[in-house]
Amino acid sequence: MYLSRVEVNVHRRDTVRLMSSPHKVHAAVMASFPSYEPIETRTLWRVDSLGPSTYILVLSGMKPDFSHIVDQYGWPASKQMWDTVEYDPYLDNIKEGQVRRFRLTANPVHSVKDPLSKESRGKVMAHVSAEQQKKWLIDRSERCGFRIEDTNAENKEPALEIKSRNNEQFTRDGKDVTLSIVTFEGVLVVKDAALLREYMVKGIGRAKGYGCGLITLAGPK
Repeated sequence: MYLSRVEVNVHRRDTVRLMSSPHKVHAAVMASFPSYEPIETRTLWRVDSLGPSTYILVLSGMKPDFSHIVDQYGWPASKQMWDTVEYDPYLDNIKEGQVRRFRLTANPVHSVKDPLSKESRGKVMAHVSAEQQKKWLIDRSERCGFRIEDTNAENKEPALEIKSRNNEQFTRDGKDVTLSIVTFEGVLVVKDAALLREYMVKGIGRAKGYGCGLITLAGPK
């Protein structure tokens, strides 16, 4: 596995158009690989803002070639390059009991069943409030191999905050799509290292093709 990032120039008109649609970013990311990329390895990505810089962060089974992204959305005249590191050694270093800072961009949703409908599956609806969105992640944390750390032992407040919340609207195959996209940051405790590594590779939640699901760790705390 490889973790890569490429900075984009948000002052370019083409970049503004690119960032207006997760569908367009997905296409640009997938164009970074040959068509024969192994299908058993899912490519995850997200857009990260760090200070004044904006990056596309990509987790993939093959090394990407971001030349086209630099040409169209970066600073090609500066001979701009990108960063790629092998991810497997980092994954292997995750152990039970570690306390790590994390960032996750996700699509917090739930299923609502219509009591008058004969359908066994409910309609997928976005969580609206920040508290609902935080609870969505807390409820899934244990099944993904971690728990959210408490800020202190007295009030049991989770060490979890929302850095951004956006409703992304774009068109795919002639249909309008609306996604609720939330970026979480916080502190977690590793409960099941193998399970957490699995979800770091395959992603958490839905809308993985639209910049959601990728969780990354830093630390230890």
